[in-house]
Amino acid sequence: MSKAAVRLLVVLLLCGHATVAGAQVTPRLLQKRSGGLVANFNLGSLATPAFERKMRSGLTQRLLYRVLLKESPGDRTAAISLRFCAVTFDLWDESWSIECTTRAGTRRITVSRYSSLLRHVAALVDLPFSDGVAISPTRRYHLEVQVQLNPISRKLLEKVKLWLRQSEKGSQFSGYMGSMLSLFVDKSVGGTDLTVNLRSSSVLGREVLAP
Repeated sequence: MSKAAVRLLVVLLLCGHATVAGAQVTPRLLQKRSGGLVANFNLGSLATPAFERKMRSGLTQRLLYRVLLKESPGDRTAAISLRFCAVTFDLWDESWSIECTTRAGTRRITVSRYSSLLRHVAALVDLPFSDGVAISPTRRYHLEVQVQLNPISRKLLEKVKLWLRQSEKGSQFSGYMGSMLSLFVDKSVGGTDLTVNLRSSSVLGREVLAP
C-alpha cells in the first residue's frame, strides 16, 4: 500500500471515530432502570412566543407538569408523575434561575441563553415515576402530559408540594395512586396563563424493559 493510501485510510478512520464520538444518542421515551421507571419527552409545542414573553418578564413563573403513563389496549393509567418548576429572569444579568422539583428531589440551575432554558423546561429528562410500576412486555405505553403555566389555585399547588414531599420519603405506589389521580381532575384550578396538552407516540413494553 502506498504512503498516500495509508494517509487516506488514517484520515477516514479518524473521521469515522469523530463522527461516532460526537453522535448524540436520543434517549428512549421510557426506560426501566435500577432506580425505577423514567421518561424522556420533548415538549416543543410549549415554546410559543407568548411563553417566551412570560419567561422574560422578570416575574417568577411557575410550571406544573402532570404526566400520565397510559397502557393500551384499555387506556389504563399505569403510573403518574409530577414536576413543579419556578423560573425567574434576572433583568440585570439577563439570566434565568430555574428550580425544579420531582419525586427524586430538587434541582437548581442558572442559564444565560433562552435555548438553554428550553432544554430544561420544555423537555422531560429522566422524569421518575412512582416505585413499583409494572411494565408488561406485550402491551404498549404512551405519555399524556399537561403543562400549566402559573396555575391560579394555591390549594392545588399545596397538594402538589405535599405529594412531592411524601414521594421523596419513598411512599409505596399503591398508597398514593388514588390521591395522585385526583390532582389530574382537580376542578379548583380556576385557570392558568397557559395550558398545553401533549401525547407521545407509543412504545412496546419489551422495548421499555430492554437494557
